[in-house]
Order: sequence, then structure tokens, then C-alpha cells
Amino acid sequence: MPGALNGIRVLDMCIILAGPTCGRTLGEYGADVIKIDPEHRKPALTPWLEVGRAKRSICLNITKPGGLDVFYRLLETADVVLEGFRKGVADRRGVGYQQLRERNPGIVYVSINAFGQDGPWAMRPGFDQNAQAATGMQVRNGGRDGTPAPPPYTFNDYGTGLMAAYGVMLALIERERTGVGQRIETSLAVTASTFSSAYLMDYEGFERNEIEGPTVRGFGALSRLYQASDGWFFLSADAEGEWDRLTELAEVKPLRERTQFATHEARASNEDALEAELSSAFATLTVDDVADRLRNLGVVATLNRTMADIRNDADAERSGLIVSEEHEAFGAIRHAGVTPQLSATPAVTGTSPAFGGDTVDILRELGYAPEAVAELRAHGVIPELDAIPLN
Repeated sequence: MPGALNGIRVLDMCIILAGPTCGRTLGEYGADVIKIDPEHRKPALTPWLEVGRAKRSICLNITKPGGLDVFYRLLETADVVLEGFRKGVADRRGVGYQQLRERNPGIVYVSINAFGQDGPWAMRPGFDQNAQAATGMQVRNGGRDGTPAPPPYTFNDYGTGLMAAYGVMLALIERERTGVGQRIETSLAVTASTFSSAYLMDYEGFERNEIEGPTVRGFGALSRLYQASDGWFFLSADAEGEWDRLTELAEVKPLRERTQFATHEARASNEDALEAELSSAFATLTVDDVADRLRNLGVVATLNRTMADIRNDADAERSGLIVSEEHEAFGAIRHAGVTPQLSATPAVTGTSPAFGGDTVDILRELGYAPEAVAELRAHGVIPELDAIPLN
């Protein structure tokens, strides 16, 4: 079944996670994504398997004689170019936006870096945690009065990749109208600010009342994590009418008669006391028992699961949350599924390619004869091996 981006070719020159996530996303929706790396820039195996999916791989050194010519021939067939160099590097290598636009006016060119293309930080290299530090994310996670700490996920890498893919699709729609491509710029720091947008709000009279820090368990006594006798669950009972249903639970029912909890306003004024009472009541129950009983009362209670729980959950696989695939080199691999799913052109995942494994095939598609391929190999433009082992 063809994907929504069938017929779109993407040249992905990015490394690590943000740019490759953009390329993977476009590939999952049908684009022909060609990952371009020199042979000496081998990625680590796990991220290659994770964000290398739905791509083809060519090892191509554009700094060698003839290497840039190969890239330019690929450019003639391409719709999108992804790059993640520091400002100025792409231009020096002959693959900057203006240079490529002259050869292909329809090209959609995506620049991804840590701190953007303008301003005093534009030349700074950086990774996800640098962007977290620069945008207050780590202070929020560690607590304003505590020690800053990074969130345990690379939010900005993945978020920037997804936002870049969103930008590509917008630019492709615009190109349908005009026939002309454009440049897209995004950065890890901008993504971090987007994720923190609720906390960047400010206006006259605005009062800050934000949760933060490693001890935070939720947003209030009726919307937070609680510990049962054998595990944790998340209670969500702060909507209208849910207090009445929650207090049908025998262990919580006595709180219904307490004047300090009688109204929504009273409960809001006595959050700490209510949290202590609920913590005491839930601590005597098993997590399965309390979750089942609350759900039967129409109260949302969600068990906290480990990543191992999710990986081993058949329902997670049936729903597409986890996908199992057979990799030619590494056997059975399980990874996250794809969202959103389109009814007519659903996304597909596929496996990652062998590193450099499509080099010769792509060159042949471009019209390179066997002797020309051999010459490129002799000049170090492509590696000696058609596929390079990863550790």
C-alpha cells in the first residue's frame, strides 16, 4: 500500500537523533529516505536501529574528489534535504541552501541544530541536555530550590525531529502551489521552549503556581500518583462529580463527612490534608485491587508500568504501541510503533538498513556504470565494503 509521501525523496545528512528522527518519520509515511554518511562516521548500533528505520543507506564522502558530484546527482532527484551541521559548515562543504537551491529550485531544505541559525548562540554545538539547560527545563525537573537534573528522556531530540517533519510537509504543500521550495529552520532550544510554553507565560498580575522538582507526584490531591501496598497508580478524580464516586470506595467514604472536604473549594484549600488521608487509605490496598475498584466506580486509575511491562504486553503489540520486526542482520527487534495512523495510507515502520548497504544500488540508479563505481571506491568516495559492520 503506498504511503502518503510516496514519490518524495529525502536526503538525510543528519546524525544522532533529531534529524534522523525527521528522516525516519518521513520514511514511515512513504518517502524514499536516503541516509548519507561517510564511512568513518559510524553510528552506535541502538540509535541506528531506532532512528534508521524506513531508510536506505549510502556511505558517501562529499569531501573527496567526485563525492560532491555524486551528491549533486542525487540532489537532482530529491525533494528534501536534511542537514544538522553547525552554522556555516554546510556552505563550506558545498551543500548549503543557496548552493543547492540554484541546482534544484524546488528543494525543501531543513537545517536542525542546537540553538538556531541566528543570534549569539548560533555557532554553539550542543545536544539535548544543552538545550534543556539553556531553556530552564533542568531547573524545573530538579526543582527551583534544589539541584538541576535532566529529564530522563531526550524530549528535544525527538520533538525537534517531529517538528521538522511537520515543517517539511507544510513546505511540500506550499510547493504544490508555487513550484518553489524553501528553507526550514528548527532547533533543540526552540523545541524545549515549545514544551515549556505554559511556563513562559507572563503578564501583569500573573501569579506563578507551578509544580516542579523530583518529588512532584501530580497536580493536586485528586490528580496525582499514590502508592498502594505493592505499587503505584495515578488517580484522576478532580472533574465535576468524581469526588462523589471516589468516596463510594469504603476506605475513602469517611472523608465525605468531613467539612474540610465538603466542597471543591474546601478540598482545594486543604490539599495537603486530603493528600495525606488518601495516601493512608490507599496504602492498605494492593494496586490491582484499588485500581479495579476505582474503575468500577467510574474513577480513572491507571497503573504505573515499567518499560519491561509494556514490551511484554501482548495488548501493547496488538494496539501497535510496540512493533516486532525481523532484521536481516540482527534478528528479532521490537520497537515503538508509529502515530498517527492514516486510514487510507497508514504508516509503516520497516527495519533499518545495513550501514552503507545500499551504496552501490543507489549509484546504479543514478546511472553509474560498474567501472565508475570502482573508480569512486578507489578515490575513497565510497568505502571498500558495500555494508559496514556496526557494533
